[in-house]
Amino acid sequence: MAILQAGEYPLWFQFTDDGPVLLETIDDAIFSAALVPWPLAPHARFTLAWAKDIVMAVNGDGFIRLSPWEGGPGIGLYRAAGGEHWQRYTVGAFVLLEERPVALLYRDDRFFDSDAPLPAPRLWTLDRFLPAPQPFALPVLDGFTPDDGWDIDALRRGKDGWYFRAVKKGAARSEIRMLRSADLARESEQVSLGAFQNAALPLPLSAAPEPLREMLAALFAAAGCGAVTLVSPEPDNARSYAVDREGTAITGFYSGTADAAAGALLLAASPLGDGIVIRQGAEAVRRFSLPPLPENFAYTEIGVIGDTIAAVWEEQDGYSIGAAGFMVVRNGELDYK
Repeated sequence: MAILQAGEYPLWFQFTDDGPVLLETIDDAIFSAALVPWPLAPHARFTLAWAKDIVMAVNGDGFIRLSPWEGGPGIGLYRAAGGEHWQRYTVGAFVLLEERPVALLYRDDRFFDSDAPLPAPRLWTLDRFLPAPQPFALPVLDGFTPDDGWDIDALRRGKDGWYFRAVKKGAARSEIRMLRSADLARESEQVSLGAFQNAALPLPLSAAPEPLREMLAALFAAAGCGAVTLVSPEPDNARSYAVDREGTAITGFYSGTADAAAGALLLAASPLGDGIVIRQGAEAVRRFSLPPLPENFAYTEIGVIGDTIAAVWEEQDGYSIGAAGFMVVRNGELDYK
């Protein structure tokens, strides 16, 4: 779509039916979109780091990819639109499978009765060289077909395997099964509701590998937060971690190989944009501020592409979302304190 030259001033993009559009300022997003329940709202449901790229699974639209521009300085902005199929459904998960980003679509019936059929295919992946999402096969889900009334509305990785939830719709009474698969290449087994819910809990610091564990300890001490959810190009590090205390949940980015000379990088920011940068072996953390947002807006995820920061934002009101999009700014131009 474009080559972005991030600099001192942020570039603001808002999601629309025609993909992301550039705003003059973030204030242009105020009152620009109706507040609707989050399953129906166009927004970045999940964000992944894919090698050197940052990829967003956008509700009702498709994939947005930010990638270092091979022809010179800058960031390439790519859109893989899912068309009418994606517009009918909600993104329920976004995970790395077989080293590829894979989004799960499902039909959300909590806020309205949809006449759309259950999604088939339900899994979609991104190909860097194709302009639209591509179907993805996952045999472990084959026993729960849409033709038999089964919808899959959750897929997540736990400490001891992958967990997913199958819901049989269309009958007088819905049937719900919580299941686990050791590696998604084998058959699944049914688990309890408690086991399924526990799989979504953040991990303790003791579960993080070094040097991430030490850097997370420094982050929690400096930020006073209770939990952080990380985007990371290393799948084992793309997790949520928490400490046993009350505090705001924040979003972060971690790369153990961000810079061969400078070492691992951990960058995190609160919903209001108060940020912290930690470098492996650094004596002190560095603080910065993301560009301010209007009232009732929040940053939800953050990533790094080369020397550029990408941060997802959205307007929030309870279970509803209004305007939503992302911002890019040059890392070196942030307001460090």
